[in-house]
Amino acid sequence: MPSTPLPVVLATLALRRRLKQLADMLVPPQIAMLDLGEGVGGVQVAAAIAELGIADVLAGGPMTAPQIAARIDCDEDTTYRLLRGAVACGLCTIDRRTGAAKLTRMGAVLRTDHPASLRAWMRYKGMRSTVDAWGGLAASVRSGRSAFEIVHGMSVWEWYAAHPEEQRVFAATMRQATEISARAIARVYPWPDGAVVCDVAGGIGTLLSVIVAEAGADVRGVLVDSAGMIAEARGLLAERGVADRVDCVEGDIFRAVDTTADVYLLKDVLHDWDDERCAKILNAVAATMPRGSRLVVIEYLQPPHRPNAFSPLLDLHTLTQRDGGRLRSAAELSDLLTGAGLRPTGRTFSVVPHDLIEAEKI
Repeated sequence: MPSTPLPVVLATLALRRRLKQLADMLVPPQIAMLDLGEGVGGVQVAAAIAELGIADVLAGGPMTAPQIAARIDCDEDTTYRLLRGAVACGLCTIDRRTGAAKLTRMGAVLRTDHPASLRAWMRYKGMRSTVDAWGGLAASVRSGRSAFEIVHGMSVWEWYAAHPEEQRVFAATMRQATEISARAIARVYPWPDGAVVCDVAGGIGTLLSVIVAEAGADVRGVLVDSAGMIAEARGLLAERGVADRVDCVEGDIFRAVDTTADVYLLKDVLHDWDDERCAKILNAVAATMPRGSRLVVIEYLQPPHRPNAFSPLLDLHTLTQRDGGRLRSAAELSDLLTGAGLRPTGRTFSVVPHDLIEAEKI
């Protein structure tokens, strides 16, 4: 991920959307609305390109629809129709003479081997369970409840427990999202010399492995997560050469996190939960923190009355897909931290697309 400052990225996205709004003024409003209605198709086009592995096939260079179809064992005609849709979405171009498709800069992100790959993310966005929950947005607004639970009759976490393949796609999605910003997070925060850094609910160590590798040879890590995640993490930590510098500890973020560190991390955890369960998580972390240690909350921020170009739709995603999830402002996060007996230090750091908010155990 380029080291473009977060405010610059948000301003650029806002300009991009403003230009789109200006362009919409050049056509009748009903035409602009019809075009907006095709947005769901754009998600599904990108999801199909990701699911079928078409971006991986095109990584070696332009290919025609029949060539692609033969590689992915699909119908030639429908493959070509999908490619035309991908052109409309800006994911590829088609040579007017040869008919060969070529990935664009944005479409290349759907390759598995792209350094900022979002293939898993788009597969997740296109999954039937995800899409159906978005279809319950109005029901969420009426009731204040998670659309996922309304539509599917269970929480998203119960659903994934019953559908392990979808759970694997979701887990890969979270890891890809973390990979995109991990190096920037490792470089932007001033890790103390010789610090022990504890990543709470840190998955398989995607972020922690980068921090330990980047922050200095004397920095050590502690990874806290479920037994299943810990078992998988050992392979990644060994692969990245930091297994001897990271201790793995099983823990339940709603009950007890039993580890001692200088800096604790909670990345993309709090936006999955309502205030009550966030309080339980923060209290569990605060209970194990020594006096003077720091907690760094890494989240997407949504300032009040200032919908930016990125956060509002992600906030609605948490509304439809999570258990009381929501994006919060810096002030709302500070209130949660204070309620757990932590003192916000006032130091914040920004990396695309996150903000880091620091609090101290007093």
